[in-house]
Amino acid sequence: MGSLLTADGEVGRIWTLSRPLTYRAIDLLVDRGFVTRRGTEQGRGRARTIVRATASGRRALVTWFDAPTEHLRDVRTELLVKLSLRERAGLPNRTLIATQQEHFADTIDALTTGAGNGDLVDMWRRESARAVRRFLDEALNPGRRPPVQTVRTKMRLSARNQLAAVIAAVSHGDVMSTVKLTLPDGQRLTAAITKEAALELDVAPGDDVVVIVKSTETMLAKPTD
Repeated sequence: MGSLLTADGEVGRIWTLSRPLTYRAIDLLVDRGFVTRRGTEQGRGRARTIVRATASGRRALVTWFDAPTEHLRDVRTELLVKLSLRERAGLPNRTLIATQQEHFADTIDALTTGAGNGDLVDMWRRESARAVRRFLDEALNPGRRPPVQTVRTKMRLSARNQLAAVIAAVSHGDVMSTVKLTLPDGQRLTAAITKEAALELDVAPGDDVVVIVKSTETMLAKPTD
C-alpha cells in the first residue's frame, strides 16, 4: 500500500501520502471498524501487518466509490483517486462520470456565465470550472473532441460582416443561450445561439470571438423633425 502512495506510485502521482500518515490512516480505519488487522507476513524488511476490510468497511467503500465529488476543487484529488481506484478494482467509470457531470452542471453554469468583472479569483474559478467541464466531457466520450490542430485551422468565410469582439456575459436558457459581446469601440451586440452550440464552443466572459453577421434584410432608421 505504501508504494502505491509514493510520488511515482500508481495513486501517488495523483495524491501522495507519506508512510507515517498512511499507517496513521490505517489506525483510524481500524478504530472506526472499517478494517481489521489479521496477523503479519514477512516482507523484504520488517514483517508486514495484514489488514482486511470489514463488512461495514466494504459497504462504506461501495458508497464512496459511487458518490460524486462534492466540490470542483476536489476533482484534482478526490475524483481522480476515485476513478483510479475504481479502474484498479475493475469497475467501470462511465456512470460515475455522468453522475459527476450532472452534479456539477449548475455550479459550472453559474461560474461560466454572467458578466466578467476582471476579478482574479472569479477568473480562476471560471477557468477551473471550464477545465473540469472539458475533462468530464473527454473522460465520458474519449476522442470526441476534434484534435487541436483541427480546432486552430484558419478558415476563410464568404460572409464579409465579421466583427472582432470580446464576450461580456453569457446566459443559458433551457434551449437557447444569450451571448453579450463588446466591440473594440465599446459598442455592444447580443447573439442568440443554441445552448448546445454555446457549450460546444465553451464560451465564457473574457473570450475573444469573431461575430459573423449574415442577414437577408437591412433596415434603415432616420430621426424625424
